[in-house]
Amino acid sequence: MPAQQQPNILFIMTDQQRFDAMSCHGGQAITPHLDRLAGMGADLQQFYTQTPVCVPSRQNIFSGRHFIARNGEAGLLQPSEIHLFKTLKQAGYYLGYTGKNHLLETQEFDNFDFSDLDQPLRKEPQQSEARQAFQRLQQQSGEMLETKGCWASGCFFEGDETAMDSYRIRESAIRCLRQAPADRPFCLTVSFLDPHVPHVAPAKFKEWYPLEHITLPSYPPEVLEQKAPRFKLKQRGQRMDLATTEGLQRYLQVYYSMISCVDEQVGAIWDELKASGRDRDTIIVFTADHGDFACDYGMTKKDLVLLDVLLNVPCLIVWPGHIAPNAISNTLAEQIDLMPTLLDLCDIAVPPGCQGQSLKPLLFGETAVHKNTVHLEVCRPASHNPYATFAEFYTAWQRHHAHPGHELSWSNSFNIPGDYSRGIRTTEWKYIWYGDEFEELYDLRIDPHEFDNLALRPEYRPRCAEMNAQMWQAAQDLSDWRSSAERVTENAIYDMWK
Repeated sequence: MPAQQQPNILFIMTDQQRFDAMSCHGGQAITPHLDRLAGMGADLQQFYTQTPVCVPSRQNIFSGRHFIARNGEAGLLQPSEIHLFKTLKQAGYYLGYTGKNHLLETQEFDNFDFSDLDQPLRKEPQQSEARQAFQRLQQQSGEMLETKGCWASGCFFEGDETAMDSYRIRESAIRCLRQAPADRPFCLTVSFLDPHVPHVAPAKFKEWYPLEHITLPSYPPEVLEQKAPRFKLKQRGQRMDLATTEGLQRYLQVYYSMISCVDEQVGAIWDELKASGRDRDTIIVFTADHGDFACDYGMTKKDLVLLDVLLNVPCLIVWPGHIAPNAISNTLAEQIDLMPTLLDLCDIAVPPGCQGQSLKPLLFGETAVHKNTVHLEVCRPASHNPYATFAEFYTAWQRHHAHPGHELSWSNSFNIPGDYSRGIRTTEWKYIWYGDEFEELYDLRIDPHEFDNLALRPEYRPRCAEMNAQMWQAAQDLSDWRSSAERVTENAIYDMWK
């Protein structure tokens, strides 16, 4: 194989996998292949998404900038933005992308040498009986999610596993690896849809997780009384009052099985990379866009709140022979740091406007501290939930959810509009501010699960005021002051991207 001046990049991500949903992180999910990766490189154990929602989270990762965009198609990264793929293409990289998008406008994928986008329930001209059966089960899962409750949608697929999304994405990734030319570095992004809804897992993993062996998280029954009113509203919207112990165990059984399924696919992709002989020339990143409540605080799925169970996600960075194995737990890192890190490792100039900070000195052992704080934000500044009770919301949802243009159009009956919220996290403290002025403060040294809201105590008002000022200063530092003319000038050098 010809020598390469720059390393390849294999970027693997899941959707809705929290940090402890790996066996090497002390969780109940069984992940032998991810555990192996974690032991081969840097395991960043204090890595945070800044926005626990699919689209803005992915924008943060691949642009190196903090975005607070809408979720869904309306919030995709604008063509005028500079991102990792645009930069790598200009540097001569072979680009591949497979799986879930939620990042770029579809036509921008014409710039990739290989792309195979996949979404749940995607229809194809000719589908096998197994694929049709799998999609029917996905639809049934969605119906249970809507009619019975967010905790009740888990299903096991008894058919041919190769018809399932994660297996198809794996095969697509392997095709890309085989097609990537030997005389050019490649960047392949593998974006799995699991363990996000629809909650459907291969039946073979069911025996890995007997219901009676699944432990449900414990929390004080009064914990939601100390949190923003949204929590109780969302819990009601998810119909958690109807959940049974067995139902919650089944949710986790399927959730963990979906993660084990992805883990199996990661192992197959790694085996292909190793068989090609390019494993030592490839930087591997594994991460997730955000986490899942996984029954913490009596909820499932995700929501528009800034708790660590949704923000703290896995981040593994592996480069054999360059990055020494190390579980790094004493310093913070965030999603906007990934793009400048990869460019720095590839000796490519970081584009102007990038707000993240390269992790290279930390990965190479040149420093023990990367960041002391991370900035958190969810929902746009004008966002406000006008519904004081679930009954008010549900009445409005029944009336408007099928009306294009309305804020509830085509949404689910548990997707309650969010309130603009910001936060700041250090290794010791966590502060969250809501647009209605409600505040939360947690001493993470003695309360890592964020149960005891100290903002409700008068003696902690000075600490709240101090962290509120830090939060707004961080928000100002992350503001984009570039003019339209500057953006045009910055983009002009990326003339290979159409």
